[in-house]
Amino acid sequence: MMCGMDQANTVIWATALGIGGTLTAGLTGPLLHARSSRRQAQEQETIQVRHRLRDERRAAFATVLDECEAFRQSINAVIEARVALEWRSEDEHRGLWEPTMAALGGLSRAATNVAITGPAPMGELADTVHAAAVRHADVWRMRLDLDDRLVRNGQADSDLIDARRQFIAAAEKVLAPPGRGARQRGALRRSR
Repeated sequence: MMCGMDQANTVIWATALGIGGTLTAGLTGPLLHARSSRRQAQEQETIQVRHRLRDERRAAFATVLDECEAFRQSINAVIEARVALEWRSEDEHRGLWEPTMAALGGLSRAATNVAITGPAPMGELADTVHAAAVRHADVWRMRLDLDDRLVRNGQADSDLIDARRQFIAAAEKVLAPPGRGARQRGALRRSR
């Protein structure tokens, strides 16, 4: 009779363990699935944020280049007028400076936007481009003879070109997709 009881207890225990295992599996599976789903959603959100930030950076970087180009075009109009024999006084040509000053203001705002979107070294490079443009404009506001202005203009223009080149090289690295080479042509497109 003891043997029959032991067998009955064994059957009861085996059944209880089977039911317990089924219940545990029934509860654990959905928990693991929910955890996995949350992780996938977080990873997807992280990827979307990275893409959005990259797009914002691309637009901010392109705006710096657009404003730099606007500055170069406007300062060239000032230089041409200044070199021309008709230049008599600053008041006479004040209107020529308006696009240059607007471009400098736009370049300053663009540099601030790059500093906001980051990364920090890009903000510093954008500030360097703006500072080089300001120095370039200052050459034509100084009271110098034309030969001195032209010499200083050559240096200022070279500094601006170098600052712009460094900005573009760094922007290409920042905007390169993960896992690809740091230099990818065409990564930076103008916004206009």
